[in-house]
Amino acid sequence: MLHIFPSFSYGGQQARLAALARGLGRGYRHFVVALDGDHAARALFTRDIKASFSTLKMKKSSGLSPSNIWRLRRIIKEISPDLLCTYNWGSIEAVIANGFTAKAPHVHFEDGFGPGEALDNQSKRRVMARRFLLKNATIVVPSTGLERTAAEQWKLKQVRRIENGVDFDRLQIGQRAHSASLIVGSLGALRPEKNYARLIAAFIAADRSKGARLEIVGSGPEHDRLRAIARDDDRISLPGPSSKPAEVYAKFDIFALSSDTEQAPISLMEAMAAGLPVVATKVGDIADMVAEENLSYITPPGDDEAYTHALAQLLQNPSARAAIGAANRKRAKEAFSLDRMVDAHRLLYQQVMER
Repeated sequence: MLHIFPSFSYGGQQARLAALARGLGRGYRHFVVALDGDHAARALFTRDIKASFSTLKMKKSSGLSPSNIWRLRRIIKEISPDLLCTYNWGSIEAVIANGFTAKAPHVHFEDGFGPGEALDNQSKRRVMARRFLLKNATIVVPSTGLERTAAEQWKLKQVRRIENGVDFDRLQIGQRAHSASLIVGSLGALRPEKNYARLIAAFIAADRSKGARLEIVGSGPEHDRLRAIARDDDRISLPGPSSKPAEVYAKFDIFALSSDTEQAPISLMEAMAAGLPVVATKVGDIADMVAEENLSYITPPGDDEAYTHALAQLLQNPSARAAIGAANRKRAKEAFSLDRMVDAHRLLYQQVMER
């Protein structure tokens, strides 16, 4: 399998591939190409996985680059994969390059949008490009919203929704290690669409007693800006990425998502499996994912006052945190099966290769 990612920094797609690779076993060999040279998430791959990683740094361009497409064409021909997997809009030049080769069996994953795009606000140019360039690929999406978008707006025929899953048992590492302070935490790529500035502002306003801490675990282009926004507040830390998410969630008392756009975030599933209550914006499938007991803490997108209030309520109510966390753990165990996700992908890969 040849996987072409815009970046292989820490994120949901990368965590999913690592989990899939473990589940698929040694009958699969993975070649992972990062188009920005960042392979940080290779740390998520265990030693028993047959995988290699390479960089193909792409020329920055406002449009399509013929030289990028030619170089991608060459690497696809050299590896001659049984299956090509491309990821999100950032890999669209690889989709084009595959059309100029022997046309490797192709699965394209769409997991969401970057800044400036959302389900109800898409670039018309990209809509038309996806409609034309992806018409012969099998498209995999994780959410109901993206499934509708791919079928109705992009007019694609071969769309498959496969819900994400997480390794529930790996996230059960015993009693959470509480510190003297309550910890509000988030784990994800530090990109503009995650809007961690919203979370920082909400935390500062919600923690009236100034006894809590905020940890935003991850890396990305927003790191320096977020550190500046935190204004040297010693309650707020950005410790960088982690290859051990279970240990990260074990430190948290509340998990927070503040995104402008999401679909079915794996970090949310992991936090729920770890038994955490969640405060989040109501984007993508988030409201359908959390336990019913957690719904009142999922706030309308753009309503920063409601988001701050929800976070303050959770900070002040330990019994609610415990009850919601337990309900979320139960919901995660029932709904986010890793085995189901692996089996669905294995079947899809086999079908695409046979076709």
